[in-house]
This record gives sequence, structure tokens and C-alpha cells, in this order.
Amino acid sequence: MRVCEICKKGSLIQKSGAHQYGGGWAMRATKKRKVWQVNLHSVKVTYLGMRQTMRLCTKCLRRVKTQMAQSQKGKTSIKAADEASLKGALST
Repeated sequence: MRVCEICKKGSLIQKSGAHQYGGGWAMRATKKRKVWQVNLHSVKVTYLGMRQTMRLCTKCLRRVKTQMAQSQKGKTSIKAADEASLKGALST
């Protein structure tokens, strides 16, 4: 299943119905199923000295890229809150 490894964002299922004309089933709308997929990217991420390939959604990818750029410049390291979420993602 397509799921982001950090935030666990997955695909959504939408059902929509449109009434048709006449017949015995006139009051019963048929349901069509639409699946919205999450926008995932496979990215190599360096975390605690380990280089791993992770599948990240676009929002998490932007967050990780900025944190990696800041850590390479020596400004700050990865925040503690994000560290815990990355640990959970890396352990599974």
C-alpha cells in the first residue's frame, strides 16, 4: 500500500453517486469509487549516520530537505520532535 513512512499519509477512497432516470431503482443512486493516491517520492535520506531509502510524501520531503540543508550548514540538527517521528519510521 502507498503510505508515507513519516506521517503515515495514505490513499483516500471517495464514493460519489448520481441518480439515473426511471426504472425500479430510480431512488437508488449507483456509487462510483474514486481512489486518490498520495504523492510519494523515493528519496535517500541520511539519518544518524545511516543512509536509507524512504518513501516520503511531498510535504515531508520538503521538511526533510530543509532540515538536511540546515544540518549540513551546521546551523541546527534535526529537531527532537522530528527525530522521534523519523525513529519510528526507520524502525518499521
